[in-house]
Amino acid sequence: MSPYALLGLSVLFEVFGDTCMKLSDGFRRKLPIIGIAVGYAVSFYALSHVFASLPLGLAYAIWTSAAVALTAVVSRIVWKEKFNAKKIAGVALIIVGVACLRLGAM
Repeated sequence: MSPYALLGLSVLFEVFGDTCMKLSDGFRRKLPIIGIAVGYAVSFYALSHVFASLPLGLAYAIWTSAAVALTAVVSRIVWKEKFNAKKIAGVALIIVGVACLRLGAM
């Protein structure tokens, strides 16, 4: 599997873990705790393989920024959290920053 496909998989499972953490209601609900463990375990396992192929700074920047952006979208869809111009601008700036890092790594 390509490092970028693994990175995408890692992001998806990280966001799954984050979503389960929200659903756990401060670790008071038991079933989402299993989702947290599975989500983070798969995410970090995949990410460890990504680090073998991509520069650490680039891979970590892509991973964190993609997770932030996707988590914001999930929170908007699932929990109807506010998504104002400042949040949109913040996510856009993160994406632009990662694009600059990617261009610098070429």
